[in-house]
Amino acid sequence: MARLNVISIFAVLPLFVAAEQQASRPAYDGSGEPDVALQIHVDAKCRILPEAAHPFPGHKPGPFRDANICHIETAVGSEHREEQISGNQLLRSNVRVNEQTYVLQNITGDHIVFVLEFPVPQGWQIDSDPQPNRFDGPVAIFPVHAQAGEIVRLHVGMRRVTPMRPKTIAATP
Repeated sequence: MARLNVISIFAVLPLFVAAEQQASRPAYDGSGEPDVALQIHVDAKCRILPEAAHPFPGHKPGPFRDANICHIETAVGSEHREEQISGNQLLRSNVRVNEQTYVLQNITGDHIVFVLEFPVPQGWQIDSDPQPNRFDGPVAIFPVHAQAGEIVRLHVGMRRVTPMRPKTIAATP
């Protein structure tokens, strides 16, 4: 009788393994992960980017605008000069700053994450608080969480520093 139990366990074991693997496979539509927030990807021009998986083969939907979901509240550019003394030299730089404030509104009934994809041109650096949570090549990625019906603002700034020729400072007696 003990031999029969060992054989039946080995016969049933592959069925349990197969059932466990099938149960752990996530659902393709996201319904298998109810705690994971829906993501809405937005570009720097406040256009909503379509999902990568599109329903029609051969047709790639483009980004679209919806001012109820995303709009730019302010966009400001400025220039100034920064100076600092190092030894007997005056180090000067011209600084260009571009800033804009995004207004993002969650019009759904669930928690969502807006993912702002902000391209950073060569020679520029992000000067924002908060900083992006990662970079995808030259694109800064800012995740912004919003509860149902919530309106959130994200201020994004970037700066470019152009050094000037140092100036020698004469010592005064």
